[in-house]
Amino acid sequence: MLQRISVLGVTFVALAIAGPGLARAQSAAEGQKLYMTYCSSCHGDKGRGDGAAGKALPVKPADHTDGKLMNSLSDEFLMTIIAKGGAAVDKSSFMPAWGGVLKDNQLQDLLAYIRSIANPLKASGKAKRD
Repeated sequence: MLQRISVLGVTFVALAIAGPGLARAQSAAEGQKLYMTYCSSCHGDKGRGDGAAGKALPVKPADHTDGKLMNSLSDEFLMTIIAKGGAAVDKSSFMPAWGGVLKDNQLQDLLAYIRSIANPLKASGKAKRD
């Protein structure tokens, strides 16, 4: 029994050490699936803001591949937009709030995917809101 607990403990520690990179990759992959379901109709399959539904909106949806734009926005700011909608941050009210539909880990997955498609990728550290 003690040996089993030790093995589980070592496994947990190993996963905790390897976890950040592994979790990020899994999150982006799961985020892509969610993006295709919830975001691509407006933001487009590639995230360029050119989705079919987005073309009918009075405000063009954000281009998530625009690294200059996306890298200037903090994770907290993007999470607020995703969870609470555009109006929560004085952006377009046509951006819906997904916080009541998606779980917190799914919102994080979306953020990971959005970060992964920006070109250039965001450097480490916090970006400012504007």
